[in-house]
Amino acid sequence: MQTRYDVIVVGAGHAGCEAAYAAARLGCRTLLLTIDLDKLAHMSCNPSIGGPAKGHLVREIDAMGGLMGRIADRSAIQIRLLNESKGPAVQSLRAQCDKRLYARLMKEALERVPNLDLRQAMVERVAPPNADTQCFTVTTHTGWRYLAPAVILTTGTFLRGRAITGEAMWGAGRAGEAPAMTLSEDLAALGFPLVRLKTGTPPRLAAATIDFSLTELQPGSDKPLAFGHYYAELGETIPPPDYHGPPAPVYPHPQLDGWRPQLPCYQVHTTPEFHSIIRDNLHRAPLFSGIIEGVGPRYCPSIEDKIVRFADKERHSLFLEPEGWTTAEVYVQGCNTSLPEDVQWAMLRSIPALRHVELMRIGYAIEYDAVATGEITADMQTRRLRGLFFAGQINGTTGYEEAAAQGLMAGINAAHYVQGKPPVILGRAEAYIGVLIDDLTTKEIREPYRMFTSRAEYRLLLRGDNADLRLTPLAYRLGLIDGERAAVVEARRAQIEQAVQQARERRMFPAAAINAALAEQGIKPLSQPATVAEVLARPEVRYEQLRTAIPDLPELTPAVAEQLEIACKYSGYIARQEREVARMQKMEHRRIPPDFDYAALPGLRNEARQVLMKFRPATLGQAGRLAGINPADVAIVLFALERRMAVPATPSQLPSPPAPDQPVR
Repeated sequence: MQTRYDVIVVGAGHAGCEAAYAAARLGCRTLLLTIDLDKLAHMSCNPSIGGPAKGHLVREIDAMGGLMGRIADRSAIQIRLLNESKGPAVQSLRAQCDKRLYARLMKEALERVPNLDLRQAMVERVAPPNADTQCFTVTTHTGWRYLAPAVILTTGTFLRGRAITGEAMWGAGRAGEAPAMTLSEDLAALGFPLVRLKTGTPPRLAAATIDFSLTELQPGSDKPLAFGHYYAELGETIPPPDYHGPPAPVYPHPQLDGWRPQLPCYQVHTTPEFHSIIRDNLHRAPLFSGIIEGVGPRYCPSIEDKIVRFADKERHSLFLEPEGWTTAEVYVQGCNTSLPEDVQWAMLRSIPALRHVELMRIGYAIEYDAVATGEITADMQTRRLRGLFFAGQINGTTGYEEAAAQGLMAGINAAHYVQGKPPVILGRAEAYIGVLIDDLTTKEIREPYRMFTSRAEYRLLLRGDNADLRLTPLAYRLGLIDGERAAVVEARRAQIEQAVQQARERRMFPAAAINAALAEQGIKPLSQPATVAEVLARPEVRYEQLRTAIPDLPELTPAVAEQLEIACKYSGYIARQEREVARMQKMEHRRIPPDFDYAALPGLRNEARQVLMKFRPATLGQAGRLAGINPADVAIVLFALERRMAVPATPSQLPSPPAPDQPVR
């Protein structure tokens, strides 16, 4: 038996959910296949969303009409703004979520989407299109076949997945779930080079066996924060929908009477005994004994790796994070490990707050297959097979947020592929999503990729606070959000522009009354005339302070006031980055034909030739960012492009009417 769809999404992790949602919203009949519908959007590692740079991705996903931000807001048991004392470019939201509630809310949201079907099945085979159907054939473990012209693989850690704890090894995509073995074989048979990667997870502890009096409290924010945009303007609310009273088990110091109910997290530290136990058992650690073959994430190492790499460090911070309102399980952030079970018990019990702790689940490592660098293009489509898209850990990334961002773009572009529309490609100056995908298509990924603010060269322009202003107009043009929300964004943009203009025009004079009012607000008095914008440019001055001192200044919403302050305090830096973007756009707009013959370029170094032929960059800007490419190589390619344009084409060289392949920006 077989059923036909427009788009089939294989895997219902964070990438798969966003991919299926986007494709269905764009009008494609979409199928989402997953091994276990009860594990849809399952947080197999830490049930947290956001963090440095990751929070930027979530804000962008929401600005583009995706689900992750709003589901995180509704299921959060705690939310905080990280790096609050630093500049706005690196400030980022992080939420600790109720693990079960997040998955349930995501499933309920997807079940209500028109054009989207959810099915529980293990995918055994994905066969490329044939002459008869012009569709991929996806075969499940029961033999049922689904056909579609576009398929998105979001396989997570399931491709030949193997779980490891000590000397114990078993096939698993994650603990308790079977791996996808034949799918790896299909990809290899189709010519996709596979690499072996590794990730890990820590033990989970029983809350009742933790002495919280010996921990350091990590409370949530005392002021409203959210990943989602425009709740008040759209008449929406974000309290936990199923919160009915104090949590069970009872965690100490819950924040139940603030702007929303929240639970704190708790900090502890490793001890000399903890370090000694690990060092004494390194010969039993799969990471060092040779059992683990895959490459793990450098920036999220196992605790045994930390002890070895940072041998001079006396202690490491660990965070005890509740996994939900009604569960006794506590996640040990910072303690990923694949050490034997007895070692895990001993090392954790060496920490004073955990002297009598009980482990509900032990930590383990997961090894899995991913596709090597250079196999996808900027629209998330594979180079080898038109209509096949990859998103998430199959591309060598790590993290829920990176996966969801890729899934969103893969879903959009799969829908456009089926509908004959141009691909949607975000540039590095437009979004962190653009930085992520550009890195995946231009850099050699040798370890699981994680997003950082330092990866974005225009990070002052790509702040979390302006994701809506940057991306929502595009989402509206694509049909991912409705006109009401788009109108709210444009109304705020107009308010910000008006506020900035008024601040630059309104002059203040060093009169005694004005200086006295400023001094009352802790603002240094004026020594000469200055505009409101010039006063707001001072690092310590906030708009509300200034308005209290000068009551006739216009009243602004907190969001508009924030944008005004940023525009005034960082105007010089923002203008400089905008000039850099304008210069780079000339390179980004210079497209390189897919069939460009690098082998025929005289003077091009062999290393550069090999890199360019492997990655096939779409633009001159992408070519310049490839590892191993220097400015001289770019100049040679540019010269060849100029010559190619200057030579009139013969009839045999003239292209046929093009498929719509110019990217939408």
